[in-house]
Amino acid sequence: GNTTEFAAMSEDSCKFCQSAIDNATNLHKAGGWNDKWEQEITNIRYYDKLEGYDYNRVEATVSRQMIASHPGGGATTETSSPTENETLDFAVRYINGRWLIGGVRVEQK
Repeated sequence: GNTTEFAAMSEDSCKFCQSAIDNATNLHKAGGWNDKWEQEITNIRYYDKLEGYDYNRVEATVSRQMIASHPGGGATTETSSPTENETLDFAVRYINGRWLIGGVRVEQK
């Protein structure tokens, strides 16, 4: 339920980031949790900022195991399927000595 570090690296305008923070906070408040899962991050590419844009792009390929979520309150455990080679695009920028995430897009296959 501690999203402090994630919030610190996320801009207020990042809808993906806020959704992840809200989901974790709500799950924890209800007495729930997610089991730890393994993930592999490969093929990381950094793109210089294009003229006229505010963000740099970072693209990463992510594979992860199944995630088990325990909602709390006696609710049945929920599981999500593993993913392989999912592409995440991050909009990032360097402000006041640190990198911030302004947005994340998950490319659907």
